[in-house]
Amino acid sequence: MSIFTNPLYRPVLEAVRSSRNGIVYGGKLRFSHALVINLLYRSGPLAPRLKQVLNATKQHTIVLATFAFIYKTLVSFLKQDKLMGDNIGLIKFVAGALGGWVVYSQHFGAFNPGITHQITLYCYSRVTLALGKILLDLLLNCRQPSLRIRGEDVLWKDLTETQTKRFKAKIYNKSWKYFAVLVWAFVMFIYDYHPQYLQSSLRHSMAYIYDTEMDSWANWTQFFGLT
Repeated sequence: MSIFTNPLYRPVLEAVRSSRNGIVYGGKLRFSHALVINLLYRSGPLAPRLKQVLNATKQHTIVLATFAFIYKTLVSFLKQDKLMGDNIGLIKFVAGALGGWVVYSQHFGAFNPGITHQITLYCYSRVTLALGKILLDLLLNCRQPSLRIRGEDVLWKDLTETQTKRFKAKIYNKSWKYFAVLVWAFVMFIYDYHPQYLQSSLRHSMAYIYDTEMDSWANWTQFFGLT
């Protein structure tokens, strides 16, 4: 029996594999993002800019790989030793919290703060939307509201799957509209009021797109950036 089929080594192999996947995903994602940002919004010699791209890619992969390894290792440890019983949800919550404390919280200062902030804020928006959907489901199942359908009052539990999906889609779409309105209102206000508090890549992209008041163009080629 090889180490790859031996159950004894399975937790370690899963942690290493997860870390490897973090490196691959982070490398692909960060390299393309950093390359575009440097080519579009930065100036200067090409070699130092490419070095910045490679360094950002390296830092991103380190963050994802380290968190993945810590998280998978903690999950395996907590499951095997039954420190928290069989509650897998609680185990993963604690493992995520401890991994986040080590990697993303900047408590140890070992990881690039710009990258850890970006990833955390990206996840924050997704978590917020997901929690909103979870709370909506809990509210609907708990309150069992009565809905008017074709002149009849129908309880939530008696709706068909198609009807429930259509009803929740309406709520998701409406809440997203208000969310998007508030986000962009605050983004543009903060960019005008105190832009230094915005994340640097967002600030640079917004300056490139919106700060055209002082630009001047002598012809169409200059206007479209062709010369």
